[in-house]
Amino acid sequence: MLKSIIPESLFRLAEIFKPFAPLYIVGGAVRNSLLGYPVSDYDITSKLLPQKVEELLLGTNYKIVASYKRTGTLVIKVDNIKFEYTTFRQDSYPLKKGDHKPAKCIFTDNIKEDALRRDFTCNALYYDIIENKIIDLVGGVQDINNKVLRAVRDVTLSEDALRIMRLVRFYVQLGFGIETETLKDAKKYSFMLKDISKERIKDELIAIFEGVFKYNSKNNGVNPSDGIRMLVDIGAMEYIIPEINLMIGMPQNPKYHLYDVYNHTLKIIDYLPPRLMMAGLLHDIAKAELYNKYGNMYTHEIVGSDMAKDILTRLKFSQNDTQIISRLVKIHMFNVDGKTRMSKCRVFIADNIDYFDDFIMLRRADGMATNPNNYDDSATQKLIDLKNKMINDNMPFTIKDLPINGNDLLSLGYCGKEVGELLGKIMLWILQNGRVPTKEEIINRLTKN
Repeated sequence: MLKSIIPESLFRLAEIFKPFAPLYIVGGAVRNSLLGYPVSDYDITSKLLPQKVEELLLGTNYKIVASYKRTGTLVIKVDNIKFEYTTFRQDSYPLKKGDHKPAKCIFTDNIKEDALRRDFTCNALYYDIIENKIIDLVGGVQDINNKVLRAVRDVTLSEDALRIMRLVRFYVQLGFGIETETLKDAKKYSFMLKDISKERIKDELIAIFEGVFKYNSKNNGVNPSDGIRMLVDIGAMEYIIPEINLMIGMPQNPKYHLYDVYNHTLKIIDYLPPRLMMAGLLHDIAKAELYNKYGNMYTHEIVGSDMAKDILTRLKFSQNDTQIISRLVKIHMFNVDGKTRMSKCRVFIADNIDYFDDFIMLRRADGMATNPNNYDDSATQKLIDLKNKMINDNMPFTIKDLPINGNDLLSLGYCGKEVGELLGKIMLWILQNGRVPTKEEIINRLTKN
């Protein structure tokens, strides 16, 4: 029960509220306490308006560090802990739009009305801090016991379409099934995701990737890719990354592949850590488009890199994430057959040293997802061994690692752009030959030329 784990400062806050109204913990903290999952933060609520709460906290060590009067929300800080307080309210949304932001918030002193504005029954539970009891007005406890995700009302998903992605997030986080009518509504209203900001969609997509690991839901038979499959099955992917849908049923050479492009992509996600799942999702994004246009999938990694940039930009990923993911898509096929010349491999490793470890993880996941029963890791291992040898041999990975620098070249009479160009040529020469010369050797070679 929550009583044994909640901070003492929350009990003291409830005592301040007590003469005027009960203070409740609401939502995820109550749900997680019933499931035995960790509780990391506390949302609190009561019928008291923000102004009244501010009055109550005057002269105490509870500080209001943020205030959103429109939604009746205050962020209260004490002892380096923050609590998000919201007054009981009813929300109304624009008609026939899936907008995440309510058009109007009406404060109420009725806890049932507050419960009915929430998303799923498992998140609409209240814990009376002083009385040490759970208030369940929508059947949330039973649904938790039955491991079922159920919308609080039949208009829950149509009011705020982002809840459709939250539904999928909780599906993978908690390992719960989805109640039949709620699943039907998710399919019915998924088109409303077009009205949700791309930033919100991106954040929920990342949360879905991370979901399985948040509470170790793999014990419930959930895989990271199940969230992507669910987004596709309910029709939501059409409004997130519609290019994914083109992969479905797209065949691959059975000599190498057990799965079509879509199922191969889902498999690769399950072999990756969350931070690389987006790269896994997009690594073969161009295959369907190329096959439909030209009847083959050649250069899919090159075309796919450009497509990944477009998709990631559209979803408002950061420039850094976009650069990393699109680069991994571009290089993921390097030396896939293990026949690339050693000189070219050294150049590749140096050019991609910042991405190398992620490339290796993606390369191995790709191989396992192609055919886990027949995956040969030798080509990948050779690249790892070569990188380690390059380190031991003090091979340069950047221009700064060269035995010679720009000042040395300036002293030899080189100037302007040719200094940078020559350093690049020296770097390439060393990597291709696989031996690091001394500065004197380089200077002698330059002066002879």
